[in-house]
Amino acid sequence: MTKKAITYARVSSDDRSKEGRNLAEQQRMTREYAQHHGYGLVTEIAEDDRGASGASFELEGLSHILEMAEEGAFDVLVVREIDRLSRDLIKQLTIESMLKSYGIAVEYVIGEYPDTPEGNLNKQIRAVIAEYERLKIAERNKRGRRNIVRRGQIMLHGNKPPFGYRLSEDGKELIPYLPEAEIVQIVFQWYTQGDEHGERLSSRAIAKRLSEMQVPSWSDIRRKDIDRCSKKRGYGEWGGHMVLKMLHNETYKGTWYYAQRKGKTSKWQHNPRQEWISLEVPALVSTEIWERAQSQASDNAFKARRNVKYEYLMRRRMTCKICGYGISAASIRSNSKLYKYYRCNSQANDLVHKCDLPKYRADEVDAAIWQWIRELLTTPDKLEAGLQAYKDDLEQANASVRMELATVGKLLKEHRGKLEKLLDLYLANELSREMLVERKVKLEGIVSRLEARQAELEDKLSARGLSNEELTSILGFARAVSEELNRQEDTFETRRALIEMLNMTAVLSMEDGNKVIEVYCVLGPEKFVHSDDHFSKWGVSQLASTA
Repeated sequence: MTKKAITYARVSSDDRSKEGRNLAEQQRMTREYAQHHGYGLVTEIAEDDRGASGASFELEGLSHILEMAEEGAFDVLVVREIDRLSRDLIKQLTIESMLKSYGIAVEYVIGEYPDTPEGNLNKQIRAVIAEYERLKIAERNKRGRRNIVRRGQIMLHGNKPPFGYRLSEDGKELIPYLPEAEIVQIVFQWYTQGDEHGERLSSRAIAKRLSEMQVPSWSDIRRKDIDRCSKKRGYGEWGGHMVLKMLHNETYKGTWYYAQRKGKTSKWQHNPRQEWISLEVPALVSTEIWERAQSQASDNAFKARRNVKYEYLMRRRMTCKICGYGISAASIRSNSKLYKYYRCNSQANDLVHKCDLPKYRADEVDAAIWQWIRELLTTPDKLEAGLQAYKDDLEQANASVRMELATVGKLLKEHRGKLEKLLDLYLANELSREMLVERKVKLEGIVSRLEARQAELEDKLSARGLSNEELTSILGFARAVSEELNRQEDTFETRRALIEMLNMTAVLSMEDGNKVIEVYCVLGPEKFVHSDDHFSKWGVSQLASTA
């Protein structure tokens, strides 16, 4: 019977050699290998993974391979060489072990590693070398880039300079770009000193003026293809958050920082400030004006938190499913009657391109959500059923994590066993002292990193799961809250406090022309659909299966 094969090729930001970067060449070699061995080719999976690393576990192509392995869709995975599957030893061991549990072999075009003690040892040695090369390359590049900045040269890694600047001809310095620099100065003046009428403008008001003037933003200038940019607003359209980001940028007072963040794309994390490297650049505003802007922003934020004119139960706890923006609260007075609404933040400014999400009556939204909470808290059977549905849904979502955790556990047991046998081999004179020390150090390193990965996976399950003990605790909490609600006055403060205690969030959207609310909290999920001038529940168990 002909074996079925999948080929896998990968390039990433770790790669420096021409061979490593050539995706097509990897595909050609793995395809020819599969044909030479008479395998039936099911599919070819390739990922240009330059936004991540060969050490990352969360890669789309590999995840797809594991899903197909679980379905029994193939028998052999063909990869050019070990460092194309992974440049991390623990990841390589884990993936191969998971595939092996499904009866799938991993074969490499370059290098043969039979499933014997010697073959596995040679494979691990090659994987360790690949990992060492990755770390060495990363550390050398990081050190080199930092040294370049310390010598006074700008390093932008292919990104555009900050708004208001351009790179010098030799690419080593930031120089002011007058058309944009004047916009920066105007923004600071409007914010700290006022406009032509002497009135200080808020960040939102400034964004509105810039949009009316059709001033290109940094994202407009940066992108090459307007349709492929992640910017949610149209060309020349500004948001208040974009203005605030400009006002907080220290570059404009003459200090540019390198290494503020680490990570990739959506997973940015800030480095400690002491690790930043500062570089003096031409200032666009004085230090005094910049500091005044920070003080003004702090005062505005404090006043905004305290000056909520009306009561909104779900204020700042909802997002728009259509565009991803947050949901803000707004009010309209008509014929002496007040109407309160929730609306998408993309509609906060008078922009050309707005989100299609309509306004939601705040009284209808708040009433529906509060009625649901009261019903759950005062009906133990419904609450328990909802929590169990939520728990079952989380269990299903965590299935792949549990599978990897089980694999890591088996690998830990295997390598701990090898550690225990080392001393016996040494005492039986089958190992020299030098070999004993070398293998012991290597195995201890593998065990230590497997333990770290095990802890990481357990933390992920803990954060996303709901144990029986937690379920019981929540039920007890709900009963206590229910009794308290019956004893004390039902005020807005009481309701809002409960919303925050339950960590309740909601997503607003449209389905088949109807307004929809999807609610999530520790009591489980719920969905509401608007019809006949009110929101009615769609069903906990139905939403849990799709959340």
